[in-house]
Amino acid sequence: MEEITRELESAEPSGAMLDLLLGADLSTLTPEQQVTAFVMARKITAVADHARLCILRNFDDLAEMSMATHESEQSLFRQQERAQVLDRLPRLCEQLRRGEIDLRRLETVDERVIHLDPATIPQIEDQLVEVAAELTRTQLARRTTKLVAEADPLGYEQRRQKARDKERRIEFYPLPNGMAELRIRMSAIDARQCYDIATADARALCKDCRTTDQKRVDAFLDRFLGYGIDRKVQVHVTLSMETLMGLTEDPGLLDGYGPISADSARELAMLGPWRGVLLDEYQRAAAMATHLYKPPARCREFTKLRDGGTCCAPGCVNPIQEIDHTVPWPKGKTNPDQLKGYCQHHHHLKHGDHTVTLDDDGTLHWVTPQGRHYTTQPHQY
Repeated sequence: MEEITRELESAEPSGAMLDLLLGADLSTLTPEQQVTAFVMARKITAVADHARLCILRNFDDLAEMSMATHESEQSLFRQQERAQVLDRLPRLCEQLRRGEIDLRRLETVDERVIHLDPATIPQIEDQLVEVAAELTRTQLARRTTKLVAEADPLGYEQRRQKARDKERRIEFYPLPNGMAELRIRMSAIDARQCYDIATADARALCKDCRTTDQKRVDAFLDRFLGYGIDRKVQVHVTLSMETLMGLTEDPGLLDGYGPISADSARELAMLGPWRGVLLDEYQRAAAMATHLYKPPARCREFTKLRDGGTCCAPGCVNPIQEIDHTVPWPKGKTNPDQLKGYCQHHHHLKHGDHTVTLDDDGTLHWVTPQGRHYTTQPHQY
């Protein structure tokens, strides 16, 4: 199927693209063509989602639509309310129509800006239209949250407090095979502390065949049933000195979660030791070095902090689990200029058939086995 070429990944969705995809024998595609076909399918889904929004925005007879689609009127009404995003975020909606972003990313932005003054929303959209297509949903959520907190710090803090007071809950969901899922909604700070305590307890358990996730559940049950061991854990929050002093209301950064309100960051900062970090002119963390192969604890801590606590692989938002030299040691020195943080999966990929190089400014380049090139930028506070 030679017609499916990588150039189609940058084309707008069209009837011809749909015809090409429907006419292809997907089982015979090469791995590279399968990637391209998957991108094409996402584009077609995006333009179809845009069409649904346009139809529902001003559609009156939801009873008729409900009967035709076998979907409840309540569900269609909620979709109709979400369709107002066409007016709130017209340029991001245009990116949806062109297949550059998907509906989940559009809704991720909309649910964060919907409570803002309508005059403020275009300012935030200005800063997202150039980057939204290159970000994952989680990355876009964190970027939008930060922009909202900066644009409306007082309103952001009021909404946080209201959500903390009103939206706390525990939900029970039955699952197959005698299992169930327990979902707990609480403040981000409380949730992060609970997760870190469960992780610390899991690491203290004896080594056996259980996975870390399984040990976390066992440790949680031990604590919840009254058998836990008291344990102190570190929760990292990063904020500027100006925010700490109350001179600005810029959001802080909670490790493993993302932006939090200035008040929350100051409250957390009061509960633990401080450590100063020197930033360069690009607002990126810099410095610290050692001549050992294995980074000492302080160097590992700084590397995680400099990378924002998140894996440096393209699109990955998993917490850092392993620190690795970009240039193999001993040619690559054990210092933050060469050390980068990865989740376990991407650390293994880096040492497999993926090529990873690092620029002097901290930009990381990944080349996949298919020759696709992706970059990640240093974390900016």
